[in-house]
Amino acid sequence: MKKRVEPQVPKHLDQQTFDESFDADEPYVEYVEISNCVVPLYEIKRLEFKTVRFVNVQFESINLEEGYFRDVIFEKCQFVNAVFSHAIFNQVTFKECRLNGSLFNDSKLEHVLFEDCVMDLSTFGFSSLKIVEFAHSRLTEADFLETKWTDILFKECLLNGSRFSRTSLNGVDISTSTFDTLSVELDALKGAIVSQSQSLDFLDLIGLEIRDV
Repeated sequence: MKKRVEPQVPKHLDQQTFDESFDADEPYVEYVEISNCVVPLYEIKRLEFKTVRFVNVQFESINLEEGYFRDVIFEKCQFVNAVFSHAIFNQVTFKECRLNGSLFNDSKLEHVLFEDCVMDLSTFGFSSLKIVEFAHSRLTEADFLETKWTDILFKECLLNGSRFSRTSLNGVDISTSTFDTLSVELDALKGAIVSQSQSLDFLDLIGLEIRDV
């Protein structure tokens, strides 16, 4: 996996609430830290975030479709069924966030880290991912439908029940992650990076019976 570029976010930023930083007539938020607040239901298309840090923010059913995120850090944030469809993420980190049911469909993610996150039922259908790392995160029943990706790492993640429909795992490293079940086409497994024990699980998947001779 190529080296991921971290978000370029200064340690010290002006602190504001979301309402203070957001103006519907000028849909961009930049060079601020937003912390310890609740962002209620919003539907804001094409909102831009540049050089922003969110800390302990709860987003309630927010719709940020077609949003643009560059050099953004989300730390200890909660997203309740958030919509990020058709969005662009570049040099973004999600750390210790809850992203259950979040939609990243038809989005582009590059140099993105999800670390210590809960992402059950999240979806990345028809998205493009490049140099993206999922680390120590739970992705139970996550959906990667027709996802195009390169330089992808799942580091010590829980992938139980995740679906990789019409998505190639060629070059994708899942060797340190765990799962009881995984939905993936056999052709898509070619080139996947797996552990020895996982390789035996995949042999079971295709119905091979191993005998000692």
